[in-house]
Amino acid sequence: MARKRLRSAGEQYPTDWRKTGSLYAIQDVREVSVKDNEWFTEKIIVQGKRVTIFVNDKPVVDYTEPDNVQRSKDMSQRIISSGTFALQGHDPKSKVYFKNIQVKPLPD
Repeated sequence: MARKRLRSAGEQYPTDWRKTGSLYAIQDVREVSVKDNEWFTEKIIVQGKRVTIFVNDKPVVDYTEPDNVQRSKDMSQRIISSGTFALQGHDPKSKVYFKNIQVKPLPD
């Protein structure tokens, strides 16, 4: 589980329709749920092959990866396993601040 508190900057970035809370290019959020220049919370829970994402305690993603998932060639490595996660912003003119990031292993 990761819980992060971010200050939004660039949620209105016009060339990227993927919004806060997206499981990027797997299950994308298209609705704006946070305002620019305001703090918000995000909670990400990964248990087995299920990913649930909450923004300000509102569920925005509930995704379970199917067995033997097939992705396009450029996304073939995007499968749920152990390892790395990333927090990112795409607008090169924005500043994004993170605080109170917590990561906790969950039981299987």
